[in-house]
Amino acid sequence: MNEGTVRPVSSNATPPPAQAPGWEAFEEALSSALSVLEEEFLVVSTRTGNRYVQFNVSPDEGVFAETVSNAYLGPDEKLDVGQLADLLFLGWAAPTRAPNAPNPDATTKGSPNHFREFPRPYSCADVARFAVRTLTGPLRIGSPAELEYKAFDEAGHPVTLPALPIDRLPLPRPKVKVATKPRGPTEFDRLRARVLAAARAGTGQGSLAYEDGALHVPIGNRMGWIRPNERPHYVRVHLHLLSDVEGGEDFLAQIHEVNSRLPVVRVIYKERSVFLGIDFPALPFRPEHLTQAVTLLAQFADEVVEELRLPAEPEKVRN
Repeated sequence: MNEGTVRPVSSNATPPPAQAPGWEAFEEALSSALSVLEEEFLVVSTRTGNRYVQFNVSPDEGVFAETVSNAYLGPDEKLDVGQLADLLFLGWAAPTRAPNAPNPDATTKGSPNHFREFPRPYSCADVARFAVRTLTGPLRIGSPAELEYKAFDEAGHPVTLPALPIDRLPLPRPKVKVATKPRGPTEFDRLRARVLAAARAGTGQGSLAYEDGALHVPIGNRMGWIRPNERPHYVRVHLHLLSDVEGGEDFLAQIHEVNSRLPVVRVIYKERSVFLGIDFPALPFRPEHLTQAVTLLAQFADEVVEELRLPAEPEKVRN
């Protein structure tokens, strides 16, 4: 499609009225606009701030819809707990990764935004209704007059949708792209995806995702972490034993003595907290190694606390 292409919505389309219509008319216009997009993108955003809904439309595959996450909002615009709960209630999935981070699970799309997939056959009316409920609900936009849009194809050429009763945001001219060899997932990307799949299978938590590079999982009756490391490739699993512990010389000597007798696992003291950890090499990664590491940590946790002569106070497991 050439730059500046105007896409009619239908042969019966009429020019939008001078005054911006209400939400019902906007929803109908958005449905019509979505119906004519082919392998193209539509972003409906606020004139001020950065609240938006956006759509990647592929007639052969479906519509991949996204709405803004707090990662893209300034301090004054961030969504509060109630707004985030409303997004989940509407059917948006929570973000799966930080901006610019690789997708940890190559088998699913995921997004740093809140997202939802509408597979074929999809209804443009349903997608538009879902978007309007998001705009008027969690995003708290009072009128379509607060909105503008941009639409473009995969090459970045703008697409004009006359029936949308909001202003079109001009796009910069697309840059000429130099053909480069596509960059596939790295060995570390694949390791992260395999660790995530094994942890989901082991915990039964299908929505488990990385937070700051680690997976937060229950190990026994304590909170644990699973963290893949890149150089060299290995996986670290550790759990929290105790907090607010004074690390005097006698106590550190106890830790050293316990570590000298423990097989595989080791006690770690850091910033007044005590952890129990285990590292294992991950080239190649074997899910059974992760299972064994988790089992050993759960097995030795209470014994280590007892040997350190401190009361066992398991940390409450996060749901």
